[in-house]
Amino acid sequence: MGKNRMVFCALAGALALTLAGCRETATVPPSGNPAPMASPVPAETEPAAEFSFADLQRLQFCFSSGAGAWSTLLAVRPDGSFYGEYHDTDMEGGEPGIHAVQWSCKFTGRFAQPVRVNDYTYSMGIAEISYEKEAGTEEVIDGIQYYYTAPYGLEDAEEILVYLPGAPLGELPQEFRGWVGYYENTRDKLPFYALNNEAHQQGFESYDWVERVRTDVERAEETAAEYETTILEDTSLSQGELNELSAQMFDLWDIQLNEVWAVLRQMLPQEDMEALTAEELEWIAWKEEQLARVVEEAGGGSLAIMFQAQRAAELTRERVYVLLEYLA
Repeated sequence: MGKNRMVFCALAGALALTLAGCRETATVPPSGNPAPMASPVPAETEPAAEFSFADLQRLQFCFSSGAGAWSTLLAVRPDGSFYGEYHDTDMEGGEPGIHAVQWSCKFTGRFAQPVRVNDYTYSMGIAEISYEKEAGTEEVIDGIQYYYTAPYGLEDAEEILVYLPGAPLGELPQEFRGWVGYYENTRDKLPFYALNNEAHQQGFESYDWVERVRTDVERAEETAAEYETTILEDTSLSQGELNELSAQMFDLWDIQLNEVWAVLRQMLPQEDMEALTAEELEWIAWKEEQLARVVEEAGGGSLAIMFQAQRAAELTRERVYVLLEYLA
């Protein structure tokens, strides 16, 4: 599977909580939900012994061609419940007042108990599935036309095959291999867990979600450093441009915060996640107080906008590292 496909899947979507965020010190901050759920259960050989849903907890599965703006992301919990999102976007819109069109499906469900097929394959049905929005409905929100569908890659899924790392590629269906980047490769072994919707031979590759989010944070540090250098050294920038760069720096860290939060939802027990959510709400309230203070002390105006965005970036970055500790 090419690295480009892995990068595309990792960037394809972030599930999460939207936070806001900005400059100034104050009192010490407070220290730092998914529910994600259709069809018959397959009958195969013996109960699974060497594989369990817990093996998939750190993984995010991605179904995508690696090109274009569509993907289906899916995560599985240790109890077999799963959740995910399909989206495809056309940024051209077309109709008056519509500047983009998106096909979308947020879904939750539960897999049936897996059964062993052979040394590298397990089979499971979808015991239940539900969609946040009814398939076939549509609406317009803020100039975006949303069409709600079934999740691409899970249609007609009576049987989902789980291929374990090390599965011989030559023994896996060619159409499936094409989806995960190994169409012509029959000599090597599969390097990751993969899912196959056997009805259509549609393949979901996987990557370690925890490691990926750590890598994304490292890249965010590099990008933020570039923003900071430009803000400090480029004397040709107008105040409006400085404000925009500062806002982009905050957005950068806000995205990282949302990504870390999505992984925490997957990794932490429900009780721990509920406690962390309460703590997060306290932090958000505290952060908003700090941002209001920045504006007040700057006396309003364009400079206040820049200082607020920079403080938001600073506080959000700090929070990202607090939350990362829960994934240690």
